[in-house]
Formats: sequence, structure tokens, C-alpha cells
Amino acid sequence: MSIPGSQTESAVAAGERFGPNSGEVGEFLLAAGRLTAAQWRKVLAVRGSVSKVVRDSSAQPAEAVRSLLHGAAGGTSTLGEPMAAVASALAAALRDRSDAEVAAAWSAASALVRRRQLASLTFAAHYLPFASAIPPVVSAEPPAGVQLFAKTLKWLAPAQWESLARPWSVDREASTSLLQVAARTPARESEEAVALSALAAVTNHLSGDAGWAAMKTVVHGARVLSCRGELTPAQLQALWVPLEQAIPLRSLDVQASDPMAASAAPPKRTAKTQAATSPGARKTAIRRGPLYGPGTAEVTAFLKVVHELNAIQWLRVLDRRQLVASVTREGSAEPVGVVRAVVAAIQCTRGLDLEVRCRIVSAVERAGYALASRDTLTREQAQAHYGVLTEVVPFGDVDAGGLAARVVALNPEEWARVAVIAPVVDLAVVAPVLHAGDAIADHLAARTDDEAVTAWHALTALLDRQRLSPIKFAVSYAPFASAVPVTKPRSITPAVQRYLTAVGRLSAHQCSLLAEPWLLADDVSNALSRVVTDGSAKAAEEAAALAALVTVPMRLTGDSGWAAAKTAVFGARVIASRGKVSASEFEALWKPLERAIPLASLESRSKKAS
Repeated sequence: MSIPGSQTESAVAAGERFGPNSGEVGEFLLAAGRLTAAQWRKVLAVRGSVSKVVRDSSAQPAEAVRSLLHGAAGGTSTLGEPMAAVASALAAALRDRSDAEVAAAWSAASALVRRRQLASLTFAAHYLPFASAIPPVVSAEPPAGVQLFAKTLKWLAPAQWESLARPWSVDREASTSLLQVAARTPARESEEAVALSALAAVTNHLSGDAGWAAMKTVVHGARVLSCRGELTPAQLQALWVPLEQAIPLRSLDVQASDPMAASAAPPKRTAKTQAATSPGARKTAIRRGPLYGPGTAEVTAFLKVVHELNAIQWLRVLDRRQLVASVTREGSAEPVGVVRAVVAAIQCTRGLDLEVRCRIVSAVERAGYALASRDTLTREQAQAHYGVLTEVVPFGDVDAGGLAARVVALNPEEWARVAVIAPVVDLAVVAPVLHAGDAIADHLAARTDDEAVTAWHALTALLDRQRLSPIKFAVSYAPFASAVPVTKPRSITPAVQRYLTAVGRLSAHQCSLLAEPWLLADDVSNALSRVVTDGSAKAAEEAAALAALVTVPMRLTGDSGWAAAKTAVFGARVIASRGKVSASEFEALWKPLERAIPLASLESRSKKAS
């Protein structure tokens, strides 16, 4: 990281004028003279925040600093070199600035002059006001674990900072080993980077001695992490005890295969890529599958209609959902807490790699189901199903209803930790859900819980339509069946169409007849199973299920209504397979429906006339 204007000739000419760190000091003085009014306001604001934590008795009043600089400029300074040269240059650069601004710059410049002699935390306390406008020079980037540690500090809660402020001591032998390792490694770079990052964050939560104590603990943590490679596991564990409660050491493990780091890194330019991007190279089109899977057309239409539904249409959808719920007793559908958490995860992970997002969303969904199933599972079982999310949202700290809020509150570093440890998922299954969720998440976030859950259930049923049984699909999709029809007319034969009409006109008595228990002979049942293995009857079954789940609940509810609906779906399978089974088999198959829907009533008009 370089200082603005680091290539100017004046800095080179400065030589050792400002001491051993002359180059950086000279560049700071030049850059300070070019700061805008807005940047100076930020400098003073940060300095005021730092003063709440730092108790610096050596700091000089602003008037005294101004007088000191004027004396240096007039040749009457009592300062020795190189501070006299710094004072003279600073007086010339900041002649039009206020006393407070000059005092802040003098403090930072003095810290730069003595940068290698000051403790890392002391340097950070003096230089932080200018750290964003004039970043300090670093010779090497801190290790990845230290960088993650510095980022994590920005998101700590007050309770975590209070934990860091508590008095502590570590094993003497481990402490001695740490000092020896730090003396021969560039640990100081890590300590300074973490001190600057932490000091900017701690002022929002702690002040006074508590804030300073927390800062010393944090700098200790930076030293431990920078020396991690040369410490034994036992030493590392002993040295990290003061920080473990606030920041578990395992949360800072950085894997080389971190998918988020890989997705953020630019692709390397190889000979192949160079040849591919040359002017004469032929561009090969990237083959992409359907965005929403096999049912892309239906999903696209559904997403469009859902965005356009008005209040009256939403009321109709919810009324139909209540009808369906009166017969289904569906316990496997996602509860509202799970839906809200999944939608929140989709919104919060935009911009990340597709595979990473799929893994995160699946982990959040799994955790939501575990929380929603607490009443039916033991605590151990629920905690096991909760999975990797426990790394950032402890199992005992949240319930199903509050998971979405906790997901929204996760910071980028916490998402990174989840991404690293989340299990691999089947992209072919999860990616369409993610893409569709992206298209509807913002809309659902603004809808009521009932509306969001109903729409999400219908959407996921469409996406998973190929794997769901017809009646399972209809249970989730029936509320939208009239608003967004998904049954293709050409897939329905005239005989099936007449049957669907009959299902739509069922009376309460007919529904009661369909709800009666029935049993088929094995040979007849096997004959039907053989002819529908190709899926030829599925469209008819789906259409019948959608029709039955509208009609039956208005006549019959509870288990009886569910039994009647299943019989109606079975009837569609039989009608769709009529030409594939023998007449005797067909007659036996139709027997459970004959009293409610006589076969003669489904004959075409031409057959009746003949």
C-alpha cells in the first residue's frame, strides 16, 4: 500500500531529513497539505472518537503545537532533528489550517518519525485519524488469518468487546515462546494492521480503560496469529484463551480451498486464455441449461404473474390455500420461519459465487427445519440437523421465527465462515431454486407471511415438479392454479377432459363415496402400474389433483376429504390408461369410482347416441 504522491521528486530529495523513516514522513507531509475540507472533518471526528479510549498525557494542546511550528518556521525552535525539520515542513504545508487540524497532523507525523520505536498500539492511536486518507506504508500484507481477524473485529457485538476487556494472563512458557517467535518474524506489521482496524471499531462500544484493555488484548491476538506457524498447538491454545470467548480460534481458520476467496480472485492469464482472447481466436459459445430447470417456461410465467397480482387476487389465492389446508394436513411444507430465512439468505448472498450461494442457502434451510422441528425431535437430534450455521448463530440463541433476522444480521466474515464449512450440494437441484428466488425474493420480502409462504411453496413445487407426485405438486400449487394455469390442453385427452369436468362438479354425496376405503387385487394393480411407468398419465393426474383440491374441500374436510381427493387422482390415472389395459382390468380399476362417477356418464355424446 503506498502513500498518495509517493513518486514525487521532493520526497526523494528529502533523503534522511526526517529521520530513518524519512520517505514516508515526507510523503505524509505532502499529502496532508492536499487534504480536502471533508477529509479534515473526518480526521477530526476520528481523533475525537479515539480520545474516548486513549488517555495520552503527553499530547500537547493545539495552541502549543501551533506555537511550536511557528518557532520552527522562524528558526527559533528548540526541537532537535529530525523533529525540527518535520515541524518546519508541517508549518509550511498547513499554514491555513486550524489549530485542531495542525495538532492532529503533528501527532500523526511524530508517530511516523518514531514508527519503529513506538509500540504498535501507540502508533495506531496517534495515526488512526489519517489512516483512511493517507494509509501507512506496509512492507508486506499480513497473513490471511490476521486479515480475517481484523475484518471480524469490525462486526463484534458490545458483549464480545467487554469479554476482550477483562483482565487476563497466559502461561509464562507460552508467552516467552511467543516473544521469541515475534522477534524473528514480521509480527509488527500484523499488530499495526489489527490495531488500526480494532481502534476504529472499539470506540463504538467501549471507552476509557475498558476500551484500552480490549485493544491490548486484540493486539496480543494479532501477534499470536502472525506467529501461528511456529507455535505448537498447545502453545497456540494457551495464548488464545483471552480471546476465545469473543472470537473462537477455529473461526479464523483460512483454508486454501476457500470458495469465496477463489470466486473473488481474478482468473490467471495463461497461454490458453491469451490465445483465446487474441483477435483471430474463434469465440466458443457457452452452453447454458435452462435457468429454472426443466419447467423454465412455467416458472417464468409464474414469476411474472406473482409480481402483478393485486389485493383481490391475493385474497383469492389465500382463500384457496385455506381450502386446500382443510384436507391436506400437510406437515412437510416449509414453515414461515424457514421461508423467511431462505429468502433472506438469497438476498444477503447476492454477488457471491453460484456454488457458494447454493451451499449457504441449503445450510440456512436445513437449520430452519431443525429449529422448526424442535417439538418433534430431541435437542440432540435438532442440534445435529442444525448443521454448520451453529458457527455463526449458536443453536440455543435463536428459534425458527427469529432465524431470518439473525441471517440478515450476519456480516461478510460470518458468511465466509459458513461458506467454507457448508457441505457440497447438487447444483442441478439447488441452482434453479436460487435463480428463481433471486427473481422473487425482494417481492416476497414486502408481502405478508401468508402470501410469501403460499407463493414460495408454489414456486418450489413448480421447480421440483418432475420429482413430486401429482397430488403433492397440487397441494402446493393449487392456490395459484387458476391465476397461472400449468396444465397444457394438448396433454389432456377428451376422455380425461370429461373426467375433469365431472370432478369439478362433485357433490357432497359423491365426495363421501370417493372417500370410502377401497382395495384392488394385486394383478389388477400391477397391470395399471406397468402401463403408467412411462409417465403418460402424470399430466392427467396433476390436472385431476388440482381440480379435486378445489372442489372436494368445499364438500368434505379432514381425512375424509384427503381420501376423496386421492381417489379422484387415481381415477385420472385409470382414465388416461384406458386403452392400455384390458376391458376386465379397466372395469375392476374403475370400481372404487363407479358409484360416485359412473363410467357411462363419461362416454362421449357420439357413443351415447349410438
